[in-house]
Amino acid sequence: MTSRTIEHSVVDPEDVGARADVVLGRRLPGLSRRVARQMALAGKLEIDGERAPPSARVALGQRLALRVEPTPSPSPGAPELRVLASTPAIVYVDKPVGVAVHRLRPDEPPALADLVAARFPELRDVGDDPRELGALHRLDRPTSGVVAFARTAEAWAAGREGFARGEVRKHYAAVGREARGDLAGAEAWLAAPKPIGDAPLPSALADELRRLHVAAQELPMAIVRAPLGRGDQRDKVVVRGDGLAATTDLQVLLDAGARRLLLLRLRSGRRHQARVHLAAAGWPIVGDRRYGGEPGPRLLLHAWSLDLSPAIAGERPIVAPLPPEFAASLAAAPR
Repeated sequence: MTSRTIEHSVVDPEDVGARADVVLGRRLPGLSRRVARQMALAGKLEIDGERAPPSARVALGQRLALRVEPTPSPSPGAPELRVLASTPAIVYVDKPVGVAVHRLRPDEPPALADLVAARFPELRDVGDDPRELGALHRLDRPTSGVVAFARTAEAWAAGREGFARGEVRKHYAAVGREARGDLAGAEAWLAAPKPIGDAPLPSALADELRRLHVAAQELPMAIVRAPLGRGDQRDKVVVRGDGLAATTDLQVLLDAGARRLLLLRLRSGRRHQARVHLAAAGWPIVGDRRYGGEPGPRLLLHAWSLDLSPAIAGERPIVAPLPPEFAASLAAAPR
């Protein structure tokens, strides 16, 4: 296989004399200076056809290129793409555990977005960032569940706006183990338990709950209102008074002794929101060692249902069936 290049011609006067990695990070969509520097240090940066370091100063008219190996085809052991539904505007897929939604740098292995774009090539022309391939949102690598990809520029703009405004309805399932009393013990962040209120479940999700012998409308619910921000450790989010506002509706679906099946409705979309809010409420997720959860077969957090209809006319709620690890973990819970 021959390598390909991502090029940028230095034409703007403000680029003259700047570092090559700064220029690439500034001019190439979806490429940060940090990633450009890492790729240059790996010998992938060329200026006018000659290999150059990231600190090289550029001149007007020079051509900068990052040499990238072609994206390999998915290996035989790669997860199978599970398409839940497709409409003229959106493709909905069930993301497996351990797979990134999209690549963060162009020389990484294929991600979920690459698998979806291979089947729906129109995604390659959607969005502002070529790495995302129309992805409207992301899930953490260890989280499974529904991910939506826009098939048109109009759907992408409307979907992104819907997420930004908090209009998109997102329901998650989690298995948590009680860590400190009941929900009312987290008084600093937790509102008093209340009825389900004005947020009816999608019918497909209600059907799945009935199969689990759960009458969701009869179960108590609480609200976690806890602002989130960066912690002292890298890649960790904490509850902090000066953080970004975040709200999660929290409902117990099944009580299996030391573990509970929980339904979450995320009313905002902060990083690690479900994981941190459950830990703050005293029920860290099984398999989430980062936030105090007990060991488990995986992070037992699943994007169960996604409803884009408030943002995109004609869409409907889509449900990703609950993975078998959830039932197995509840069945094995100590009594």
